[in-house]
Amino acid sequence: MNSLRLITLDGHAMFAPCCRCAKGQQRWDRIAGKPYCPHCQEALARGEAPPLVERTEPRVCAACARRGTVAFISFPLDHAQAVEIDLCPDHLRGLVARQLGPHAYFQLARQLHTLGIDADDIFLLHGAFYDECGRALRPALDTDE
Repeated sequence: MNSLRLITLDGHAMFAPCCRCAKGQQRWDRIAGKPYCPHCQEALARGEAPPLVERTEPRVCAACARRGTVAFISFPLDHAQAVEIDLCPDHLRGLVARQLGPHAYFQLARQLHTLGIDADDIFLLHGAFYDECGRALRPALDTDE
């Protein structure tokens, strides 16, 4: 099984309220199968929410090939299918906090490209948070404005 793959969710399963705040039924990103709204993801990234505790699966990380991952599901813009990415805890934290290192970002972008998906369709704010080499400009944990 690939560590980054397209999946199809039926219409009912696609729309669900956030598992933390119960906000709306949307196509929220999912971590370990649980939907998280952008606000709750941001609270996780900033350390303002209860920590994320999920059991890892014996798959390999799409960014570093380390065994022991949590599935991250996102819905690319203008795509009917979702993308499921197996990420180790370090890379999952990096993705949610917009602190992926350049190597991890380009590994994921390359794999997305093979599926016909532009990385910007998953990493919507990439241009605002990363430079052209993939280095984080404004990680979520920085509070300087």
